[in-house]
Amino acid sequence: MKMKKIALTFGLFAAVLPTFAQYEQIDSNTDLTDTETLYKVSYIGSDALEDPGKQVGGYVTMMQMYYNSENWGEMYENWKWLVKNAPIATVTIYARGAVMLGKMIQAETDVAKKKQYLDELMMLFDTRLKFLKYLNASIPEGKRGRATEGDVLIAKANFYHIYGYGADGSDYTYNKIYDMYAKGIKAIEEEGGREVKGAYIQYFFSVSHELYKLSNDYYREQFLKDYLDSKEVCEKMLQLAKEEQDPEKAQKIVDEYDRPLAVIEQVFAESGAANREQLITMFTPKVEANKTNLAYLRSAMTVLAANDCDDTDVYYKAAEYAYAIEPTYESAIGMASWSKQQGKMQDMLNYYEKAIELCKTDATRGRICLSIASSLINSKQYTGALVYLDKAINYNSDLAGRANLQKAAVSTALGQYDQAVAYCDQAAQADITVSGAAARLSQRIKEAQANVQAAARAKAAYDAYVAKQKAEEDFWGGKK
Repeated sequence: MKMKKIALTFGLFAAVLPTFAQYEQIDSNTDLTDTETLYKVSYIGSDALEDPGKQVGGYVTMMQMYYNSENWGEMYENWKWLVKNAPIATVTIYARGAVMLGKMIQAETDVAKKKQYLDELMMLFDTRLKFLKYLNASIPEGKRGRATEGDVLIAKANFYHIYGYGADGSDYTYNKIYDMYAKGIKAIEEEGGREVKGAYIQYFFSVSHELYKLSNDYYREQFLKDYLDSKEVCEKMLQLAKEEQDPEKAQKIVDEYDRPLAVIEQVFAESGAANREQLITMFTPKVEANKTNLAYLRSAMTVLAANDCDDTDVYYKAAEYAYAIEPTYESAIGMASWSKQQGKMQDMLNYYEKAIELCKTDATRGRICLSIASSLINSKQYTGALVYLDKAINYNSDLAGRANLQKAAVSTALGQYDQAVAYCDQAAQADITVSGAAARLSQRIKEAQANVQAAARAKAAYDAYVAKQKAEEDFWGGKK
């Protein structure tokens, strides 16, 4: 039902809306530069109401009351009036309206009705974008409700992702969802000052994964890039947590991004996209075709190195071409890997040192030392790896957590399980951003240690049984 012209106590209204001095028609070109001017504007399509202030306030109050009682049908009627006639009355028109429409889509069985509600849901986000600066102007800095264009776009993508299936027919595709998420993420990155929520990064990557599964391998390279980009966003935010002085705020950042990062890594690991032979087959002709394209060569090296293909001919070839165009620490590391493959260990060390030299800051040098250590661990050169891990910490003490995680991997490979667990504990203490990864690695190490110990006990029991059997055979055979 539509709200009647009831005389509501203005105190209820004042809690939600400012007092409007006059009412004017507005559009997206209206110049509202200050709060006082904003408060003079009410709604589009106004009839000459006897008391328009109370009328708008009454609809807002009724909408919120029905929202609290989850009476979506009654809320819908009040919401429709507000979004048409008072689009800047309160941001809850959009936040709670989106929830309402989502619930109605889920409950509706008629396909045409589902489509109608979905269209209204998408329209709602578009309307919020149209009046975004007006809505933000009425909300103090730092308070909930303020949003950027990117925030609204990515929320629109998320609601479409959740509620569009079954409501948008053949138009509902992963390509469409992917483009919507990508547009929102790009807007947030361009605007600055806000970060993409960890959950949205996870959802975006899940859609990229679905596209990869459906593409018959056509989408593999883009999926690999999406993995690296999604991982990088989470890791950058976790780095901010380490720099945060307030422990409670730091933990909130970790809670926001650690789990999505773990899910992203798990989904990627299980996707099979990092299959070495397939990556080699895919990149070999592309590297040759782009041997004078430094940007592409660097991108290819990044993807290959991130997927344990930094010991392949195609990676070495990309590094060789890139180093010839312009020596960088990335291509120097590639040349070091190629030298190692050729058994030219001194050349390998020279290129590694060249890579460190080409870095402009100690922070980058520290990260390169971590990369060098990782490469040495992969080739089972554990002593050299430990040397570069210590170098990484000396260049940049903030890397102590990540370096200790790699030291834990070295100790595990050497069968030094207790030391490996100790390194995990040290990593978590040194760097809150790796605390989740450290805890998971520590658990896996303990499980591996238990398995080794169980295997040792089983072998000891078997050896004792064999010795006993042999002793009995020797006795009955007259050998003793």
